[in-house]
Amino acid sequence: MGRSWPASLARLLVASLIRPALRPAVPVAVQRRWVALATAVLPAARGVRFETAVLGGVPCERVVPRAAGAGLILYLHGGGFVLGSARIHRAITSRLAKASGLTVVAPNYRLAPEHPHPAALEDAAAVLDALETSGLPAPRVVVAGDSAGAGLALSLCVARRAGGAAQPAGLALISPWADLTNTRLAPVPDDPMLSAPWLDSCAVAYAARHARSGGLLSPLQAGLAALPPMLVHAAGQELLRDDARRLRAACAQAGVACELREFECMWHDFQLYAGLVPEATESVNQLAAFARLYAGGQPSGLRAAG
Repeated sequence: MGRSWPASLARLLVASLIRPALRPAVPVAVQRRWVALATAVLPAARGVRFETAVLGGVPCERVVPRAAGAGLILYLHGGGFVLGSARIHRAITSRLAKASGLTVVAPNYRLAPEHPHPAALEDAAAVLDALETSGLPAPRVVVAGDSAGAGLALSLCVARRAGGAAQPAGLALISPWADLTNTRLAPVPDDPMLSAPWLDSCAVAYAARHARSGGLLSPLQAGLAALPPMLVHAAGQELLRDDARRLRAACAQAGVACELREFECMWHDFQLYAGLVPEATESVNQLAAFARLYAGGQPSGLRAAG
């Protein structure tokens, strides 16, 4: 099954406008500005409002739909741990909020190389702790994220397991970067966004003095027993495709419910084009439905991966 024509056009724009910036030779400050400008035209959904908040000392953006339900989505943005922001990801967070009827909280966690590991993990944990302190228990929160943010969501659950804390209701993950060693990237020669050298440069910047194979940096290395149920969306034409496949296999081994859907002809983080590209809108709507069921206390009956 091929791509829609809006998807083909968006893919061309990604390859032309974003991929040139994602190179180790480009200074991180330039990468951040470039990507922010290239994504500024992506439309947020109507019918939600954006609020600023500080939770656990971390600046956040709160995306509130009309008649918000009792649960919540904690969204951790992608960007290789070196770039990205809640604002850049509004095309996703606004549609998650609108389609799920749940408030979305998107932290602007600290970025590498200025703030290497464990800064991002500490910030994500601080926000979830603050939500619990405010009276919203973790089992009413679905943690979502894309790319590095999806890997960070997994790391957050691994850290909470080690500390004996309650797990979130579920994980809604887009193309998780779950193994920062990058030793098993998918053999995809035509990824229009990502390159192995850029991923390696991001991994080095974020890991700093820590081993990239550690379970809090590469949660695929940590074992996934007792983690929450997951819905994972990946693309067929991205270097991180096999991280999603390995995650499903690891969940099966651990007895954790995990459903993986691959969008065969799409690229990394195509969900940023939700509202413009039908495949992207479909993906975000499915993730929102998962969040609504789990954060609302009505699990949809995902079976353990197998």
